[in-house]
Amino acid sequence: MIYVLLTYMLAPWWWLAKRLQRRDRIERILLLQTAKIGDMLCATPVILALRQHYPDAQLSVLHAPVTGRIIAGLSEVDHCIAIRSDSWRGWAGKWRLARLIAGGRYDLAVNLSPSLPLLCGLIWAGVPRTLSIMPTRVGRTLAALRRCIDITEQHRPGELVLATKQRLLQQQGIAMGLRKKMAIAASGEAVCDRLGIAADHSAIGLAISSANKLKELGEDLLSALVARLLQDYPGPVVLIGGPEDGPSAAEVLGRVQGGERVINAAGAFQLDELPALMQRLKLFIGVDSGLTYLADTFDVPMVVIVGPVDFREQRPLGPQVQFVSQRPPCYPCAFVFNAPYVCKTGSRECIASVGVQDIMSAANKVTHAK
Repeated sequence: MIYVLLTYMLAPWWWLAKRLQRRDRIERILLLQTAKIGDMLCATPVILALRQHYPDAQLSVLHAPVTGRIIAGLSEVDHCIAIRSDSWRGWAGKWRLARLIAGGRYDLAVNLSPSLPLLCGLIWAGVPRTLSIMPTRVGRTLAALRRCIDITEQHRPGELVLATKQRLLQQQGIAMGLRKKMAIAASGEAVCDRLGIAADHSAIGLAISSANKLKELGEDLLSALVARLLQDYPGPVVLIGGPEDGPSAAEVLGRVQGGERVINAAGAFQLDELPALMQRLKLFIGVDSGLTYLADTFDVPMVVIVGPVDFREQRPLGPQVQFVSQRPPCYPCAFVFNAPYVCKTGSRECIASVGVQDIMSAANKVTHAK
């Protein structure tokens, strides 16, 4: 509670700063979204709404370094401010964050990452108008800081987080849709051509990893799934992941007969080059991860293995999506504002009980629907 006490002690200063900086016209806007790839993609409807409502304002985004390529090329974004979460540790770090925000002289700040450091930074900076979503469960510390934010909207259990964002913006008179958008690098087409991924929509993309290891399918299931995909579909299977997924991709590739039709694309694409790949796929298969939301941004037909996630809160919204969900008694245990990284039962039953046939049945429904 020390930061809450400090916030209240500084109240005369930041309240005066808010009053002195307030202008009738919104000229500078700051959006704060410091989570990972999927969350940033799901923040782009907010970016589009802010740009449409304030077409002449300067829009800046405070973000994690890993998500920079999603927004850096968007015409709706004027400035990207990459910041590492470890940079705001301690009193000094939070004060530097507040000074960074104050230096932008923003008229409006919209916070989509309701953490103690970011709330403190917004309040201490004296931004004239502050909006923030709040987590599903608000503890004493955030509840105390919430009183210092002009407009807040709390997420409701089982509600789509995009709906929470819509209600938040509505309080400022801003209408928001659900369409996502990201920057697209032209170099992605050349990477696809180099790997031999044709533009005839015959390839099936398979995400082989997740930032949260609790959701991963594992090499055994991945290998069996690739073998079945090669058996049932004539096109190639593309293993998609980052450079760190190279060993897993190589292991899967080594287990599968007919590996000449398997393309190891782990680490081959930059984030903003992946849209070129996604738009060449017949089908995408993955868990709840950034790659899944990237594929959904371009309405790629997909199969999503739900795992421990409550998909009522955040999920792909494309027109051709099938979900594979096994629901043991402990399901769900992973939420947008409370995501565990270790299985409490030690069994990972929600993933371990998923079979190849479950995924293939869903895949057949998607491909036949086309």
